[in-house]
Order: sequence, then C-alpha cells, then structure tokens
Amino acid sequence: MRGRLGATWGTGETGATGPTPNRYGDPNGHAWVAVDGPVSRTRHVLTGSDDRRANMVAFARASLSELVAALDAAG
Repeated sequence: MRGRLGATWGTGETGATGPTPNRYGDPNGHAWVAVDGPVSRTRHVLTGSDDRRANMVAFARASLSELVAALDAAG
C-alpha cells in the first residue's frame, strides 16, 4: 500500500480485539503491528484481554511505538 500511495512510511495492524475471536480463530488480545519504510519493523502483541476498547488502545500504542522506533533508527 505504501508503494501504491507513493508514501515514504506506512503502518498496518491486524488481530482480534474481542470480545470474540476473529474469523481466523485468533485469540482476543492478539495482534501484529508493522511499519514499512526506510526501516521496517514488526511486533506481535498479546494482551490476554477480552476488553475490546483496551485492546484497541494497546494495539494503537504498539503501532505508534514501532513507528517512533523506525523513525529513530532511520535517523
């Protein structure tokens, strides 16, 4: 998608926020977040929680944390 939009950086996230597992059977509180650009990073997030709102916040924080780390690494 980053290339399609002509962007330098892109972020993505997929997982199961809850309160029920996603259609792939992933457990609640499970996500992968990724950053792609001059530096690429991924992180597996496991909260162990069924709380949809809390999981959404945790996933967003993880994604932003990976973006900051990638920006720092890119100098």
